[in-house]
Amino acid sequence: MTEHDHTEKVVRTDHGVRMFVESKRGTGTRDQDEVTLEYRGEELPDEETVTQLHARVSYLMDLRRRHQPDDTEEA
Repeated sequence: MTEHDHTEKVVRTDHGVRMFVESKRGTGTRDQDEVTLEYRGEELPDEETVTQLHARVSYLMDLRRRHQPDDTEEA
C-alpha cells in the first residue's frame, strides 16, 4: 500500500465531535483523487481508531488510483 498525506480536521459541536480524515493527490481534474472519511462521536476517537481511519483512507486512495476509467480492454 502506498503512503499518502492525510489531513485531520476536528469540529466540536454541542452534541460531541466530528473528525474528518482527508487525502488528496494530483492537481488536474482528470488526475486528481480525493477521499474523505467522517467520524462522529461524543468525544475524540482513541489513537487506535484514528490509525484505522488513516489506514482506510490509504486503502481507498489506492483503489481509486488503480481504477483508470479511460482504459479499455481489447477482446
